[in-house]
Amino acid sequence: MSRFASILASLAIIVALASTAMGAVGWCGNIWPNNGTPYTSADDIDVYVQVWKEGVTDQPGQGPDIAASLFYRCTGDPDFIEVAMTYNTDAGNNDEYTGVIPAGHGCSEIEYYIVVVDLTDGAECFGNDQGGAPPNFFLPITEVTAQAVTVTFHLCLTGDIETTGAVCVVGNQVPLTSWGAGVPMFFTCEPQSPKLYQVDVLFPTASNPYVEYKYKKDECETWESTGNHSFLIDDSESTMDLWIDGWEWAEPDCPPCASPVEGATWGTIKAIYR
Repeated sequence: MSRFASILASLAIIVALASTAMGAVGWCGNIWPNNGTPYTSADDIDVYVQVWKEGVTDQPGQGPDIAASLFYRCTGDPDFIEVAMTYNTDAGNNDEYTGVIPAGHGCSEIEYYIVVVDLTDGAECFGNDQGGAPPNFFLPITEVTAQAVTVTFHLCLTGDIETTGAVCVVGNQVPLTSWGAGVPMFFTCEPQSPKLYQVDVLFPTASNPYVEYKYKKDECETWESTGNHSFLIDDSESTMDLWIDGWEWAEPDCPPCASPVEGATWGTIKAIYR
């Protein structure tokens, strides 16, 4: 082989190796919902995944030659159902894809995973969820609430935590504005406890019993920086009074409200017990 031919062969090998390296997806993950997140039988479940490929996803809009597929089934079924995921948005240098597990599946638990494929070389990527759990992921399916329930939230701005304005509670369901503006809270008993707030929120019949929420202060602009609070709605009664939360999971130290004073006369009390 001539020297020129050898050089051409070497260049061909280098180009081939470079093409393979450039074709590989660098990372995929940030999958939502996290393993163990409960849903109801009436929910369409929106599923998300993010993918990064150098020089591709860090450009505006959808990067070319990347595909993502969602695979789900009722836990224990023999076969998975495949759903082609669509480009959703840019998330920093990542591209985000989404797909839906529709209501009406009849599952008591859903098992799912996501495959991201680089179409230039067929390389596959299986990502972890936002909690760091590896696939496969399992979502328990619960029944919706049987009646409307009014839930009372309580927040104590602990220690030296102050607010420049209104305080709100915000969460993952419509009555809590779906992680939006939040529901304004009010002083529980300002004279006795000037940093203790509460609000009643009505969750209608057929709500998801699993609720995640956080608090915001400073005219409902500053979010708690710690993890979400959560609870299950108890629909055996029409009201539910939650515990007192401390800002960012701190131990509540707000003074309690004074007990109400009985205003009835002794004669009225005697009449009751005749």
